[in-house]
Amino acid sequence: MRTSIYTLFLTALSWLSLLTTAQASEFDEFHRLSDQLGGRQSSVYAIYRGANDFLWFASDTDGVLRYDGYDYVSWSSQLIPSGERVSYSSLLITPDDTLWAATWGHGLANWHVAASAAGSFSLRPEDPSSLRDDRVQTLYYDAKERLWVGTLNGLSYLVMTDKAKWQTRGLPAGHPLRTERIWWLTESSDYLWVATSQGLYRLTPDLKEWQHYLLNPAEQGPNRRNEIRTLAVFDSEVWVGTDFGVFFFDQQREEFVPVRYPQGYENLGQVRSNVLAQDPFATDANTFWSGGSDGLHLIDRQRREYVRLDQEWGKLKGVDVRAIAFDSVSDMWVGARDQGIFVGRRDRQDFTETLSAAHLSQLGLAEQRATYAVHYSANNDLWLGTTAGVAHRDAQSQNWRLLSFPDDESVNQVETIYSDSHGNLWVATNTRLYRTHVDKPEQLRRVTHIHDQLELSDQAVNAILETDQNQLLLGFWGQGIAIYDPVLQQAEWQFRELQGLRGNQVYDLVHLPQYGQFMVTRYSGVFQRSPDSQQWQSYKIKENGGDDYLCAYAEPPATLWLCSSEGAWRINLADRSRTLISMADGLPSDRVVGIYSDQQGYTWLLTSLGFARYDEAADSIINFGLNDGLPSEAMLRQAVSQSPAGEMTVGSVQGAFSYTPAELTLNTQPPQVALTKLMISGQDSTSLLGFSNYAMTLAPEDRSFTVHYSVMDFHDTARNSGRFRLLGASDEWSEWSLSREISFASLAPGDYVLQIEGRNSQGIVSGLPAELKIRVLKPWWQTSWAIGLALALLALSLYVLLRLRFRALEAANKRLDDEVQARTRELELANAQLRTQSETDPLTGLLNRRGFSERFRRLQQPLALVLLDVDHFKQVNDQLGHDVGDQVLKQIAGVLGERLRKQDIAGRWGGEEFIVMLPNTDLTSATGVCEALREGIASLVTAAEGHHVQVTATFGVTATDDVAATLVDCLKQADAALYQGKAGGRNQVVAAQVDAVLSGSGTRYSNR
Repeated sequence: MRTSIYTLFLTALSWLSLLTTAQASEFDEFHRLSDQLGGRQSSVYAIYRGANDFLWFASDTDGVLRYDGYDYVSWSSQLIPSGERVSYSSLLITPDDTLWAATWGHGLANWHVAASAAGSFSLRPEDPSSLRDDRVQTLYYDAKERLWVGTLNGLSYLVMTDKAKWQTRGLPAGHPLRTERIWWLTESSDYLWVATSQGLYRLTPDLKEWQHYLLNPAEQGPNRRNEIRTLAVFDSEVWVGTDFGVFFFDQQREEFVPVRYPQGYENLGQVRSNVLAQDPFATDANTFWSGGSDGLHLIDRQRREYVRLDQEWGKLKGVDVRAIAFDSVSDMWVGARDQGIFVGRRDRQDFTETLSAAHLSQLGLAEQRATYAVHYSANNDLWLGTTAGVAHRDAQSQNWRLLSFPDDESVNQVETIYSDSHGNLWVATNTRLYRTHVDKPEQLRRVTHIHDQLELSDQAVNAILETDQNQLLLGFWGQGIAIYDPVLQQAEWQFRELQGLRGNQVYDLVHLPQYGQFMVTRYSGVFQRSPDSQQWQSYKIKENGGDDYLCAYAEPPATLWLCSSEGAWRINLADRSRTLISMADGLPSDRVVGIYSDQQGYTWLLTSLGFARYDEAADSIINFGLNDGLPSEAMLRQAVSQSPAGEMTVGSVQGAFSYTPAELTLNTQPPQVALTKLMISGQDSTSLLGFSNYAMTLAPEDRSFTVHYSVMDFHDTARNSGRFRLLGASDEWSEWSLSREISFASLAPGDYVLQIEGRNSQGIVSGLPAELKIRVLKPWWQTSWAIGLALALLALSLYVLLRLRFRALEAANKRLDDEVQARTRELELANAQLRTQSETDPLTGLLNRRGFSERFRRLQQPLALVLLDVDHFKQVNDQLGHDVGDQVLKQIAGVLGERLRKQDIAGRWGGEEFIVMLPNTDLTSATGVCEALREGIASLVTAAEGHHVQVTATFGVTATDDVAATLVDCLKQADAALYQGKAGGRNQVVAAQVDAVLSGSGTRYSNR
């Protein structure tokens, strides 16, 4: 019997759970921001979003605050010039640019921009049209341009007279709303609605008729049984919030219908409702939020029920919510009693981690790993290349498995993953080449015969491409391209001209049927092999400048994309035209590391600071960063692919993420630009600016001014940017900048218009620029009456006046010059510090490759160049660990620092290679210096874990008197000498002459 009852109980619970399926909340988390305010326990009673998207907050301890996405600025001193601390309960801005603030005990305060003056309205017992009480509860501006003021003891309103002045008006004597406590006002198309302590009132717009509705008619009196604390009208529906929950007011039946919990949850208690608000960005327009004494609750208008969110009945449990507002990017702002402000970022599910925590556990991985390569096969299977192996997701079952590398083989990076037409999967790593066989797709096997046939050891394969003849082109690090026939299992060299410069490699191989194959290299530019040729020819992209590219992407029929450190190059092969897309066009960074086109025709550009969608037809860019849900902004080189089904996956240093481009929810609404601060001659004059119509007049003595502005998009404010132009002085726009300050000085008298355009973090440009109308008044001596008077004055008087003017100009210009010079010195110091950091190797303290190259470029003197390599350094790392290896490198750097002259320059070229530049030193002297360094290094002893480590180094040295010699030329000579020394037994100095290097010989100095 017990078993039957238990089974019946479980069945009932299951049935109830089906009826009340939880809805996913659009707001995952709410963050408390009150610590950014002046009062740590401030109560925020109202949040108002202005026409230009400022957020205004009315609080008890912090007064009136305005938020522009960056700073909270107090406006209390403008409203109450005495500086007295006042509690504010409501605020709004009327079309005449007047800020109104309801206070608790000080009546109604306002700031009128045109008059540049504060005003107030309060209770005057002798005036029946004055406010009903100085404790103002709420404000409302209706369609008839009346400002309604609800107080603790009645309702009144303000109207603007013909003289553009506001005057109070009272309701007729005997009207019940003259004495009721007013909680809230709103209006529908036909009526005004008023929430009071004694029920709901409906007024006709002409105020001649009214109707009174009670929640509990039988319980009138000094209690809260009929109190309505808030109300709202949604599509002509009237909803009210009370101490006992939320009610729908049925206007036909003239009765209140309570909002209930769904069947099975009726025992859940109702909570007080303080504010009702509809989310204008919600996916379900039939819902709205109630904020009350126990947080936020979502209500279904059609069902008149509370909605369960993520297994909970509400958000911000335990928080007494008093205000709700939504900003321009759809995030929710919540004002709370005694807890300040909370903000709920809308949960954006566009980008998801490809490997979830459950997937990582399934694969036996402890954490997310950098994903260096991404590949979709023709059947929608997904492959991710990591240092732990290749993760494979089966398209049918969606199950993951890990194809591990052999136990004795370590991998630092997966260069590329490629599926050939035979059904084999090729995986190229930084050291070895692997593949699966069609018969055993779950096993990675090392491929050795290709390297053996090409007489290579462990050179990395960086790129793979299958030809129309089903042969594979393989790009090798530091070598070139080999072609491999999978059927005959034979490999041979096809292009081997990359051996001249150390570190050169084939980054990408792509194919366009009409134009053949293209090869992108690290240092040597782009090569093309046309369909009717077997030879690779250099394809010049730029007439001047470097040819260093990071990746390539082929977009049929005739477009070749190239990644570079200056942006993305789009090459039209039909007419050989080229277009550079960079930060100036809206990219988050100029360093583009990956390119891919989706099925909708958009091009996705991966950068070092996020990625972007480029729309060629609209010539527009939309950016995505951390605030859009990306796990990381650091994308990895060409780690991107799209499945035939439309899913795109991108690899980053924090793992891979996937999304479907066709399903992205993009907010393409252009942001507004608002002026946030005005400084005139060093004085804060912000209060002179309008709230939406900006204008100012400069007196002749106002020689300089600074305007601060904000792009009113709070999504990712750090990446918002702007540009400006001053019409009347120039029609040219400035460059886009992250700075939010614009300064001018010494404008000639006249009329100007400062226009400011904004661009949000996603690259959307503001629809209309913000405009500040500026009038610079003429000095009095330039007016007509002054000119007439001046003609009558003696020449001496004119001379004195001009001298005084010139002195004033000189003094003002000197002050400005001093400020500019001081700012310039600060910027130069900051730039110098950044430059030093970017040019220094963090391990050894020597110059890095970039820093050394820059010093070489600036030297312009005869010199000797030395390239030294620590012998057998890999054994030190492998046997004793990288910490010991790092200590050895530091000691070698110390030897260089101690034994080189002050004018000599040393750097770490990479890994265990060091480079030294000896100005004004011939080959013989340089060889002697190298011998001393070689002996010093050989004498070093590093103690580690009971071992004493000694290393030697091999030196390649060259010298030149040609001050125009390039680092590349000298490096080739020194590198050739170094390799000759390596081949000759190591631990020696080899000097090279230009003619000797070209013939492959050098002069060897050794000490074996």
